[in-house]
Amino acid sequence: MQEFQRGDDYRILWKRINNAREKFVLLDCPADILVDVVNASIDFNMTGSFNNLFLTNLDTHVSGIDRFYSREFTVTVAAVRLRTYIPPPVHDEIDVFDNEVDTRFDSLGTQLVYDSVVLFYNALLQMSQRSGFYIPQFSCGHGFWKPGPHVVQQMKELSPKQVKPPFKTQRLKINAHGQREDFNLEIYNPLIDRVTHIWNKDFQLVDIEKIKENSTQAVKQRRLENKEDFSQKPVRFTVATRVGKPYFSWRDEPEGVHYEGNERFEGYAVDLIYKLAEECKFDFDFEPVRDNKYGSYDAATDEWDGIIRQLIDNNAQIGICDLTITQARRSVVDFTVPFMQLGISILSYKEPPPKADIYGFLNPYGVEVWLYVMIAMMITSMAMILAGRMDQFEWEPPSENANRELVRHNIWNMHNTMWLVLGSILTQGCDLLPRGLPMRLLTAFWWIFALLISQTYIAKLAAFITSSKLSGNIASLHDLVDQNKVQFGTIRGGATSVYFSESNDTENRMAWNKMLSFKPDAFTKNNEEGVDRVKLSRGTYAFLMETTNLQYYVQRNCELTQIGESFGEKHYGIAVPLNANFRSNLSVGILKLSEQGVLYNLRNKWFNSNESTCVEDSTIDDGQFDMDSVGGLFVMLVVGLIIAFLIGIAEFLWHVHRIAVKEKIPAMLALKAEFNFLIRFWLTKKPLHTYRESRDSTSTGYSSLQQLSSGSTVKKKKKSKKRAE
Repeated sequence: MQEFQRGDDYRILWKRINNAREKFVLLDCPADILVDVVNASIDFNMTGSFNNLFLTNLDTHVSGIDRFYSREFTVTVAAVRLRTYIPPPVHDEIDVFDNEVDTRFDSLGTQLVYDSVVLFYNALLQMSQRSGFYIPQFSCGHGFWKPGPHVVQQMKELSPKQVKPPFKTQRLKINAHGQREDFNLEIYNPLIDRVTHIWNKDFQLVDIEKIKENSTQAVKQRRLENKEDFSQKPVRFTVATRVGKPYFSWRDEPEGVHYEGNERFEGYAVDLIYKLAEECKFDFDFEPVRDNKYGSYDAATDEWDGIIRQLIDNNAQIGICDLTITQARRSVVDFTVPFMQLGISILSYKEPPPKADIYGFLNPYGVEVWLYVMIAMMITSMAMILAGRMDQFEWEPPSENANRELVRHNIWNMHNTMWLVLGSILTQGCDLLPRGLPMRLLTAFWWIFALLISQTYIAKLAAFITSSKLSGNIASLHDLVDQNKVQFGTIRGGATSVYFSESNDTENRMAWNKMLSFKPDAFTKNNEEGVDRVKLSRGTYAFLMETTNLQYYVQRNCELTQIGESFGEKHYGIAVPLNANFRSNLSVGILKLSEQGVLYNLRNKWFNSNESTCVEDSTIDDGQFDMDSVGGLFVMLVVGLIIAFLIGIAEFLWHVHRIAVKEKIPAMLALKAEFNFLIRFWLTKKPLHTYRESRDSTSTGYSSLQQLSSGSTVKKKKKSKKRAE
C-alpha cells in the first residue's frame, strides 16, 4: 500500500509501483485529482494493455478521466458508482427507476442530498396524514422537535416503492441502526461509460448482459456513442525468447528472398506459438532477449535477467524456449501447464572406433608373453625328449632290424614332442601318449599350463574386442562423480544448475561441489558452448543438459553420445507475468494441442529429423565382428598353408632327387613320373618296388616312367646307328 497526499509528486508514487512490478493497481483518491494522478503513470509505462486500474471513487464518472481515451491508453480501467438507472435482475410491475439523465445530479453528493430530501419529505408527508400531528412553533437555535424521533422511525420504515418522486440512487432503504442497507453498485469502464456488472447484497455480482436478457423494460445505456473499447481489441502479445536450436533460431534466407516480422524465425517454439495463436485467437511478435539468457536471479543485485526480466518489466507478455519451471521463477512469474516433460542426461565425447588391426588376435598377450610361450614350448619339447629317453617304459619292445639285430625304438623325437606340445596348447589333443611316470607328470603339468594359457587368451581376446568397441568407463552420474579424469558442468544459472545446487541428495550435492571446484570453470553460458566444449575436450569434459536438447545434438554430431539414463524430472512451460488473466487460456490451448497430437508431431519434426548423417557401428549392438576384426586369422591361415606347401614341395623335390640317384635316371624323368602320379587323386596306393621292374600301368600308374625310359633308349640307339654309318 502506498499513501499519498493532495499536491504530492505523483510520479514518485508510480515509480514505486513500477519498481514493485505491480500490474493490478487499486486507486482511492478524490475525483478532482484523479486525472492528475493517472496522468503521472504514463511516464512509467503503466498504461499498456496488460495493466489494470481499479478506481474506487464513486464520482469517477465526473472526474474527466474519459479524456485519456485513445489508442495508446489501453490499460483496463474499471470503476464503481451507485446505480441510478439500470433495473435489478428480477423485476415486478411496480419497480421504479429513472432512465433520464439529469446533469444537475451527476455527482454522488448532489444525488444523496436529493434522495435525503425526498426521503424526509415522504416520511413527513405520511406522518402529517395521521391524527394529532402538528407543526410546533420553535426556534432552530434552541431545543429539539419532539416529533423528530417519530419522523426518523418513519424514514426507516418507508418503502422505496412508496416514494415520490423516485430516488436518484434508487432503492434507498434504512435499517434499524440508521444505515443504508439496500443499494446497487455498478462496475463500468469510465473511459467509454460502459457498464459491465451490477452488484447488490441479494444477487451479488451480476453480468449486465444477463440483466438485459431478464429485463421487462428497455435498458438505456449511457454509453458514449461511436467509441471503441481499445482494451477489448484483439490482443497482441510480445513473445520474449532466446536464440537456441531447435527451439528458436534465425531462418536462412535463400538468394533473392528477404523475410520480415515473425517469418524471420523458425523452431519448435515458433511453431508452438503459431498453433496457440490459432487456438486462443491472439496476435504476437517475437522479440529475442538481448542477453540471450533464460532468466536467473542475481542475489548481489537483487535482479533477474533474460526472459524472466522482460516479463517482470512488462516488456513482454509471453516467454517461451526450453524454459524450465522452477520454484524460484514461479515466485516472480506464472507458468502455463507444461508442454514438454524431460530429464537430465550426460553428454560426452564418443571415441572414434579404433583403426582395424588384422593382427588384433595377438593383442591379448604382449610380445614378451608370446616369446616366453614359444620358449616354453621348445624347452618342454626338449625336456620330453630327455625324459622319454631316460624312462625305460618309453622304449618299444625289442624287434629285428634289416640286419636281423634286436633293437628298441623310442617315439619321442623332436617332431613328436613338438606335435604333442602344440596339440595340447591348442586343445586338439594328440595320438602320442606317454607311458612312464616321469613323462606323464611332465605332460600333465604341461597340459595345466597349456589349459590356463589358452583359456586366458580366449577370455582376454573376447574382452579386448568388446572393450575396443565401447568408449569410456563412465555409465552414470555416480561414475562421473567418483572419477577425477573427466570434468563436468552445466549452464551457469540454468535450471539444471539449480537442480544440483538446491538438491538434498548426497550424490547431487557431491556433483555440485565438484563442479564448483573445477579449474578452469566448468560452467557455460548456453548449450551451444557446452556442446562445443565437449567436442574440443575429446573425452576430458562432460556436459549435463536436458534430454531433449541432448538428443538433438547427438543426432547431428557423430562424435557425441549420451551416457547413462536420464534423472531429475523437469518440465518446460510458457512463462507469463504474475496473475496474467490469459494464462488459463494458454494452458487450455496447450492441453488441446496435446490431445490433438500437435505437440507430438512438433517434437518429431524438430528433435527426430532426418538431418543425422551418423552411421552407428552395428557390431556394438549385435555382437558381430567384421572382416577387419578377424582378418588376421585368415592371414595366419594363408601363411600356414603357404609354409606347409613350401615344405611339402621341398620334401617332394628331395624325394624325386633321391629316386633319380637311386634308380640312376634323369631327374626330370623322375619328376615327371612322380608328378604324373601326384595329380591322379583317385589313386591311393603306391607300390614300393623299383622303377626297373615291370609295372602295371592301370594299377600303379608308373607306365609313364617306363615309356619315357624306353623312349629315351630307342632315341639313343638310333643316334648310335647314325654315328656308325
